[in-house]
Amino acid sequence: MKLVELAKKAINLLQDAGDKGFNNIDLAQKLHMPRRRVYDIIAILRAAGLVEAKREKGGTRIKWRGIPVVSEVKPDSSVSHDLTEKLDKITEEKNELESQIDELKDKILKLKEEQETSTMEVSTIKTKFEVQKISIKTLKSAKITKVQTSPIEIILEADKKGFVIEPG
Repeated sequence: MKLVELAKKAINLLQDAGDKGFNNIDLAQKLHMPRRRVYDIIAILRAAGLVEAKREKGGTRIKWRGIPVVSEVKPDSSVSHDLTEKLDKITEEKNELESQIDELKDKILKLKEEQETSTMEVSTIKTKFEVQKISIKTLKSAKITKVQTSPIEIILEADKKGFVIEPG
């Protein structure tokens, strides 16, 4: 028979014996097992606080104590109230931060949309040259797409930036 089964039978016998208890030698005879097994079972039950063992003449008397009852502990109401207030405050701060994050996300999205839809306007500074010739320097890859002339000004349009106009 396994130790677990023997322990269950020993517990049942001790519970049935009540306040009278059992002598360890009698318990070993009743369970038909060696005393060393009874000592093992009793040691475990004592460690768990389920039985009391008292040495007597002619053996050890074992009494069932039962499972210890744990009483319910109620926290101090002022401590509980303080913790509740702190929790409420932290929750409120968290909600406020989340709303600020949402507002910032919306602003970023609006700025991205504006950036994508807006066109860049390049303003130029008109310089008056008192000459009849000018030189235009540009990148090799830049191409002039349109030239307009009038008696007053010359307008150049290109596909890229990077023009330098100097008096020639």
